Amino acid sequence: MNKLILILFTLSTFLSNGQIEKSKREENLIRKILAEPSSEEIKEVLFDLRKQDLSPKNVVIQDSVLLSNTNVLYIISHKIDGKKHYGAVIVPNQDDIKKLPVIVFATGGDGMHNQFNVTQDFNHNAAQFPSFLGDGLDKKFIVVIPSFRGQQMIIGDKKYQSEGNIGDAFDGATTDALSFLNVSIKMFSQIDANRIAIYGGSRGGTVALLASSRDKRIKRAIVVATPTNMKELYLLYPEQFKLLFFNHLLMGEITEKEARRKFISMSPIHFIKQLPMVQLHHDKKDPFVPVEFASILIQAMKTDKKTIDSYFYEEGIHGFWNDKNYWKRVQNFIRQLSD
Repeated sequence: MNKLILILFTLSTFLSNGQIEKSKREENLIRKILAEPSSEEIKEVLFDLRKQDLSPKNVVIQDSVLLSNTNVLYIISHKIDGKKHYGAVIVPNQDDIKKLPVIVFATGGDGMHNQFNVTQDFNHNAAQFPSFLGDGLDKKFIVVIPSFRGQQMIIGDKKYQSEGNIGDAFDGATTDALSFLNVSIKMFSQIDANRIAIYGGSRGGTVALLASSRDKRIKRAIVVATPTNMKELYLLYPEQFKLLFFNHLLMGEITEKEARRKFISMSPIHFIKQLPMVQLHHDKKDPFVPVEFASILIQAMKTDKKTIDSYFYEEGIHGFWNDKNYWKRVQNFIRQLSD
């Protein structure tokens, strides 16, 4: 009996030590990925990102819906990276054929929000619709709404499931946004590809900044309550983001070099020089994305002599939908593209 106890104790100690060693290896690996990138690394990452094939493939208009303001919402599918992807495009009902500017709407979420209900969210203040295109702007812009990989887009009683890994919520979502923008430009001759803005809140704000840095056609970005530095976000929420950021690395599915390049690609703070004009909104008491994330971006853009208009609020939530001045600021910022 004593021998059995000794064997079990020895085995338990061995397993415990093995788990400790594994944990240490993982921590060391993650620490290497988190190291600040050099300017050369950043240039290489951006070069590779801009070489991605985002051309429209297998494009199909799945359905169309007449909205209450007589604009038409189209549901479109296409393929990106070999996977089926959906999105929506809202086109104003107009008599003439003049070109219209575009605003891309990037949804929030953190890799765990697997649904986006367009019907519901268009009438929900927190989703910015219809308020952010108020004051007649809904007739002056074409709205492009990509669903992101692994996300289900719901319109009325219909559901459209985009394929792919929902955990690829920043870099991959940016690829999805830009590829669907290309689809929209190809499908709708009314689009003026020289007048493009992008809007996003929370994760959507990160996507808005990343997309702006990768695609020079985007002239303005509006970002709300936005994570700007993924290293700081990981350090703030290590348990939540360990699997989201590093699971493929820890499972041995990608190399350390691949994981590092992907991690660099997720942080807008690395691509300040490539950003267009930015309008930033952040709550000083945001409980999820601290205001320091806004300060990081503002300081970096000012240092680089880039244009950024920043506004802060004190509602104490992850947003500030009740501030009427907020809506006016957003509308004035994008209206300049429609004039």
